[in-house]
Amino acid sequence: MLVNRSIWCAAVLLVTVGGLGATPPACAARANDVDAAIERGNESYARGQLREALATLQGAQAHDATSYGVLVGLARVESELGEEAKDEERRRLIAAAVEHARAAIKAAPEEAPAHVWLAAALRQQAEMEGHRTRAGLWREIKSELDRAIGLDAGIARAYLERGRWHRRLATRGLWEKTLSRVRFAKVPKGASMDNAVRDLEKAVELAPQAIEARMELARVYLALERGADARRELERAIGTPVNRPRDPGLQAEAKVLLEKLTRRG
Repeated sequence: MLVNRSIWCAAVLLVTVGGLGATPPACAARANDVDAAIERGNESYARGQLREALATLQGAQAHDATSYGVLVGLARVESELGEEAKDEERRRLIAAAVEHARAAIKAAPEEAPAHVWLAAALRQQAEMEGHRTRAGLWREIKSELDRAIGLDAGIARAYLERGRWHRRLATRGLWEKTLSRVRFAKVPKGASMDNAVRDLEKAVELAPQAIEARMELARVYLALERGADARRELERAIGTPVNRPRDPGLQAEAKVLLEKLTRRG
């Protein structure tokens, strides 16, 4: 019913553009309400108030279930909430993020953020699946990230997720590699730790206040035994003001890793 109302308003708008009449006040008011809700949801998200952002965007969705701004906003918030959620709530949030990101791409296929958040949600989904299902998701994740960067090369999250993709595939176990070769021969080639460094360094360059990106880069440096570089990123992660719900936990991890580096000399 809500979708039908949105379609009706869109049809009336087309008639209006054709010069046959004025947009009904109810349609204009509904569009204004949705736009205002999207703005409030984005503001809550920027402050790290993810539950508040989710509630606001869900309210907007009740008025317009096909709005790109609502759909991509929901995918982003649900994906971030899914990082810390457990068990069934995690599965529910990630499944919703995938659904909303796909719908956002359908609504606006040339908008890069929808592709980024679909990739992020699929990466989270892959983390919960077995080897066979996980291998089947890798190709789509890489495709979505490459598509996003092709549309907009300035989105830090796209490079963060692609850096994670390279690290994950470059370090997977022997059994998983064999399974991928046999059953999923079309999984993209070229994953490497060097590529992970390149993408994660780009993510940090674009978003220097993103503690999550610095921590991911530090982990890769540690895996490559680049201790001085890892120390630099860990220290910067600790010294960066928190602005996301996960940041305090990431800074605590950074302190532990830094202590281990110090003891190692």
